[in-house]
Amino acid sequence: MRNLWVASVLFAVCRVVHAQEAEEHYVIGVDILHSSKAGCPVFIGHVTQNSPAAQAGIQAGDLLLAVDGYAVSSLEDAAKHLTSNTGGSVTIKLRRNDKLSNLVVGREGYAAILRQEGLKLTADRNWVDLNSTDAETQQNLAILLELKDAKDRTTIFPGHYPTDKQLYYPGFEVFVWDQGKRVTVGGIEDGPAKRDGVRWGDPILEVNGVDPHGKSVAELEELFSSRKPAPMALIVDRAGTPKRFSFELERAATVLHENQMQMVDGWMVPLWAPAKYLYCFEE
Repeated sequence: MRNLWVASVLFAVCRVVHAQEAEEHYVIGVDILHSSKAGCPVFIGHVTQNSPAAQAGIQAGDLLLAVDGYAVSSLEDAAKHLTSNTGGSVTIKLRRNDKLSNLVVGREGYAAILRQEGLKLTADRNWVDLNSTDAETQQNLAILLELKDAKDRTTIFPGHYPTDKQLYYPGFEVFVWDQGKRVTVGGIEDGPAKRDGVRWGDPILEVNGVDPHGKSVAELEELFSSRKPAPMALIVDRAGTPKRFSFELERAATVLHENQMQMVDGWMVPLWAPAKYLYCFEE
């Protein structure tokens, strides 16, 4: 979905209120999706479980039309009107299956919503796993900075999925840089590796007993995937301590579906996307 603008009123609030402390802000617990293509509406994307939005009955795929009487036609509109630094509630106009509804939705503290997603905010407004130690957080942030400066970064399974969705894989992409000397877990989906505790940014030491460093893209793709069900034994460096994980690889198409996505004419499209708006999710 390269042409799809994705803004999270949950995760991107700092873009709109950069000068403020994120913890001071209140959100309803949704992600917002919008494409720049003509005629594409603003969609509600992910809804955080147990958030004010979820409790009000908001669902992924709802069309966001207005907030407190202000028409919404862009991500900026949504972020501006859905967030607040004083709490309170907001009135949202939605369309679902051609039926209009107006909902009064409370707001909840940004940090509390993050915790419901299993995340916490660092001092410099990045997000890490809720259970990360201080040392693990510092490792994660250091890797983030190194990746930003990496000139030779290669991504295995870009977009979090292999091109062939019939392959079995761990449910994450792999970042390789520094002439192949650095290999880390990249974008990770809800899937076998994440369920076992693997995290974004984990430096990978071994895959099924094999050192992944210095290998070609083709070798890494083969190392991290299989054409049939198979186990994976993964060793990562978690803040200086080797940490072992073991799980069964899962078909990419299955992981895709678990993450509420599907393939339509070669494009990744949300399961809830109405047929008439499928073009909004194509490049």
